[in-house]
Amino acid sequence: MIRCLFFDMGNVLVHFSHEQMFRQVAEVCGCSGDDIREWLWNSGWQQKLETGKVTVEEVRDELSRRSQRPIELGALLRAGADIFTVNTPLLPVLDSLKAAGHRLVVLSNTSVPHVEWIRRKWDILQRFDAEVLSCEVGALKPDGLIYQAALEIAECAPQECFFTDDISENVEAARCHGMQAEVFQGVESLVSQLARRGLAVAADRRSSEERP
Repeated sequence: MIRCLFFDMGNVLVHFSHEQMFRQVAEVCGCSGDDIREWLWNSGWQQKLETGKVTVEEVRDELSRRSQRPIELGALLRAGADIFTVNTPLLPVLDSLKAAGHRLVVLSNTSVPHVEWIRRKWDILQRFDAEVLSCEVGALKPDGLIYQAALEIAECAPQECFFTDDISENVEAARCHGMQAEVFQGVESLVSQLARRGLAVAADRRSSEERP
């Protein structure tokens, strides 16, 4: 029996685009999206931010050094975080699971600015009982440390946990830790995956690719 359900955030709870982030940050920095991809992603700074190893201010200073121009922190935060839309068709599924008494937990690779932006804009995270975030744990999926942290707050055995993520590598890592897990391929697919495990949930039959 499933007692605790873990949900990835990016491209599960909310849709987002790294390319949009690169473009928007590039406008603030006065450079190209390819430059930002190199400076943030390929250099490892984004990963450091998502594991809590650097602060937003340190990222701002690094981008300012590379672009050779002053960068206003508020503008950078907006450019880097205003990239999300809620996966609206998923909301009735979450509400149905919650009403049935299941424990809901976010399990996500993310940064403090992204979590804070989503929490300010929408109430989707309020549906969850707990959050296991890479920026707080200090490890990114599929690192085993973040799954161990998740299981510590699951309040049930690993085999009583279900996890969905849009990245197959992360799903396989969850299975290796004893969790039931499936790749997220949309709301209807998720509803079917849950039904096979005896969880009947209400669902909005619109495509999960719809944007609000």
